[in-house]
Amino acid sequence: MTTQTTEQTPALDARALRDAFGTYPSGVVAVAGRAQGRLVGIAASSFTSVSIDPPLVSVSVAAESNTWPLLRQSDQIGVSVLAAHHDALCRQLAGPADERFDDLAVHTTRGGAVLLDEAVAHFTCTVHDEVEAGDHVVVLLAIEGVHVEDERQPLVFHRSSFQRLHRDDLDPRRLDGRINGEPVAAETSGGQESAA
Repeated sequence: MTTQTTEQTPALDARALRDAFGTYPSGVVAVAGRAQGRLVGIAASSFTSVSIDPPLVSVSVAAESNTWPLLRQSDQIGVSVLAAHHDALCRQLAGPADERFDDLAVHTTRGGAVLLDEAVAHFTCTVHDEVEAGDHVVVLLAIEGVHVEDERQPLVFHRSSFQRLHRDDLDPRRLDGRINGEPVAAETSGGQESAA
């Protein structure tokens, strides 16, 4: 049964809302391309997988961003999942636009996607769609290429600070063996992986 009310919901405190959002850990990505003859990019913690078929990911960009209108002009856009040692690099990508790529090891695709050399994963993308969402724009990106470095660990953003993954207290034997309907790989005592 649905109950209707005419009372207005009080405005949420922006700081409390930001703190609540921060309780959810996320990875961090560099979103970058070559536009108007120069490297352009941002760091984002709002990266999300969207679809396998067709292959899509999303990233949220501030509606007032000065970088996104230029970056979206690149024929291809690179998304690099930052590695655990990239905390300083992430701060650099969030700094002054003309210094974001100083001394960074990157490579650029023919279509202009800029990818960080030491990333955990690379996605070469094109803009699929943009959706206005409050004070942000949700950008859907169509994936044209992907590369993964299995040995690298990702940088994690949690409660407004950078963290690293660890599994010291995770016992795979206590998991139910499935995530999203797929078997979970668990390490055996010999260090090899097997399906749980």
